[in-house]
Amino acid sequence: MTEFIARLKERKLVQWALAYVAFAFALIQVLDVVAQRFGWPDQVEKLLILALAVGFFVVLVLAWYHGDQGRQRASGTELLLVALVLAVGGGFLWKFAGAPPSRDVTALSATPAAQGAPELAPTATAAGNSVPASTVTAIPAKSIAVLPLENLSDDKDNVFFSDGLSEEILNSLARIDGLRVIGRTSSFQFKGKDVDSRTIGARLGVANLLEGSVRREGERARVTAQLIRAADGTQLWSQTYDRTVKDSLAVQLDIAEQVAGVLNVVLDDKQRARMRAAGVKNVDAFIAYQKGWKLYIEAHFKTGIELIDGLRQANVEFDKAIALDPNFSFAYFAEADLYEHTLMADGRSHAELLDAQRAALHTLERAADTSPDPQQRDLALAERQLLSDDWHGLADRIETALKQPGCSAPNWMPVFASAFGYGDLIENLGARVNVCDPLNGINYHTRVEVALATGHPQRVLDVLALVAKASGSGPMPTASEAIALTMLGRIGEAQTTLASMEPRGDAYYIAQLIVGRATGEDPVKLLASLQRVDRKSSKLQTGDITDAVEASLSGDRAEANRRAAALDARPAGGLLLALVVTECQCGAPFDLDATPYFKALLAESGLRWPPPQTIKYPVRAPENGATLTPAPATAKDTARD
Repeated sequence: MTEFIARLKERKLVQWALAYVAFAFALIQVLDVVAQRFGWPDQVEKLLILALAVGFFVVLVLAWYHGDQGRQRASGTELLLVALVLAVGGGFLWKFAGAPPSRDVTALSATPAAQGAPELAPTATAAGNSVPASTVTAIPAKSIAVLPLENLSDDKDNVFFSDGLSEEILNSLARIDGLRVIGRTSSFQFKGKDVDSRTIGARLGVANLLEGSVRREGERARVTAQLIRAADGTQLWSQTYDRTVKDSLAVQLDIAEQVAGVLNVVLDDKQRARMRAAGVKNVDAFIAYQKGWKLYIEAHFKTGIELIDGLRQANVEFDKAIALDPNFSFAYFAEADLYEHTLMADGRSHAELLDAQRAALHTLERAADTSPDPQQRDLALAERQLLSDDWHGLADRIETALKQPGCSAPNWMPVFASAFGYGDLIENLGARVNVCDPLNGINYHTRVEVALATGHPQRVLDVLALVAKASGSGPMPTASEAIALTMLGRIGEAQTTLASMEPRGDAYYIAQLIVGRATGEDPVKLLASLQRVDRKSSKLQTGDITDAVEASLSGDRAEANRRAAALDARPAGGLLLALVVTECQCGAPFDLDATPYFKALLAESGLRWPPPQTIKYPVRAPENGATLTPAPATAKDTARD
């Protein structure tokens, strides 16, 4: 051992090794900075680190033979050892760094970025033969989620100011080409939660997170923002701004530009102009909007709040925002939801419905006129026309809106339009929205409803699986799942699904009607058994639409026509009858001659009619208690895209 140590000293092996380690460490630090600035993929850094690791062993071999007192000429043995080390090291490089790793970080970060990326291809063309709408891809380096800025002010109501500033930063970043920005619905779900950056990044499918805080005292505000790498929490950039409250709106643009620079996204004058146009110019306007949005969410999801009453309260705040900033597009778009729900609701006077129709048309027109986003503009105009009394060219308008690039989330338009087809185009849009807003539950619901309406049952099950994975709570039985299973001919599973659910809501009621008809159950007995269902618990007050669906599924054509005629006579009757079609899964639920107004709209629209029957119901009731299993709908029956 003494002799070995003496030989190490003689050849200065330790000095060589320490010098190489110091050199390699310094080089790695420099490479890390350069890689961030120039947007190099992680794979390049990994290759260089592995190359340095191989080089360490080469240095040890050279040091052994070329220390100060060692040989000065390489021998055959030396060359053989160096070659062996290089061969082994090269093998490791090829084995572990030759191809990018595949990471199943989240099933929701599944498609190319909607901003600066090509549109998704259609996922399916026929029932029972669909491809999952999403496939797992690596997280792009130029992707970011803006987490809600923490309110550090003593006044807790200043949370509306901090939330508004967070959303303004998000909107500015969303105008930058080549940068994937996650929507508010998803990123704000982590508000007030102690979740590490790696988990947030994985669930949202982003490489970077922007977080920070706001402390407001009177008319002064201190805004602190920091950009961190989600994978390891490394801080990439940080800045503190002391501004007046009014001047704080300019902070959003500076933060967006600084973030773009760190992520190596080049901004030109056109993009800077789009960022400025996307911002709200009045602080009090975006505070009012944030208050309205809180009430809007509570109206839709909080138990004990009646939907339309809750939306009326939200619209009071939206009206304040619009009065302060007449070009507040998002406020107009959110306001329209109240009027659309009113048009669908039961028990409203004709005068109230007419007022709701006029208000919906006005707010959607203003939403389109003031929107800086071409996709959102076209979606708003298509939705507006569906609510109007003029359907000329509607088919082309819907198709144009659905084909617009981007990932803006629509409201009701896809559900209405699915009565006339467009299944693959709407699913394409829904999948793109989920890339930008992967935890948006409303978008998942829309994708499921449209897949059912257009006869894609396997797509329904695929999307429900994504929902279960996103929520982390596992699969939950739903009425939509039961209908999809019925379409596939898996009646027993559909019945089991419904048996595990509480008998409440219109969706459950319709699912029971569909499964009952599919099994050939006697309509009178079926309706009698469903009297136990609590239909009044539905948030949506759409009993008149459900009654029309019930009449059609029960085989009472005369009653179905009578109910359809009543809906046809109401303001925006066309969209109400479109909803009957989407819920029934039965082809044409009524005769067009019973709905002259709707018939005239269809004639001028270019929309397809009749819709196909997505479920093959048995012609007669079962005999001797036997169960008839319907054949699943075929591609010929359901393909409409």
